[in-house]
Amino acid sequence: MAKIIIFDLGGVLVNLDWDKVCAALTRLSDQSYDAVMKEVRNGPVVESSMLGHLTPQEFHRSLCAKIHSDIAFDLFVDIWNGLLSADEDMASFVEELGADHRLVLASNTDATHFAFARENFSVMQAFDQFFLSFEMGLLKPDPAYFHHVLYGLWASPANCIFIDDRPDNVRAARNLGINGLVFESIDKLKLDLNAVL
Repeated sequence: MAKIIIFDLGGVLVNLDWDKVCAALTRLSDQSYDAVMKEVRNGPVVESSMLGHLTPQEFHRSLCAKIHSDIAFDLFVDIWNGLLSADEDMASFVEELGADHRLVLASNTDATHFAFARENFSVMQAFDQFFLSFEMGLLKPDPAYFHHVLYGLWASPANCIFIDDRPDNVRAARNLGINGLVFESIDKLKLDLNAVL
């Protein structure tokens, strides 16, 4: 039986460049680079946005207030989306996997990043179902997140493979009986998948 392969988005399907975002925001802030990084890399405002508790506009205002910066909304969105960039090798590999397996995306993300990803990255077309933290009101590694995914897929854990770059998220999936793989590189992922598919 074809497995359901559940992919994380940032750090797996697309590249993340935290330095690019933080350097740009620091230039427009009176805070230090480290202080900005602490807020931007999953600080409480970013977490609220990923949980869907803030609209993109509220997220913009709240994060700018935290880092003492007055940035126009459009410029902020451009900087924020600068975190993400395409990984063409990954996109090709995912397309190959889609020929024989059902592909699902499960991501801790916000509305701004998800809209940007759908518009700009061809890899997103490979997925027929999306489980998004900002729509679910849940964040990995909360076990409730994975229960929600399994229920939404109407699938048994044993029939699912979950791929994420964060070991704590993979551990949480494994605790529910999902075959979890920590993403380190595309070559390692190919080897890991060969062992379980």
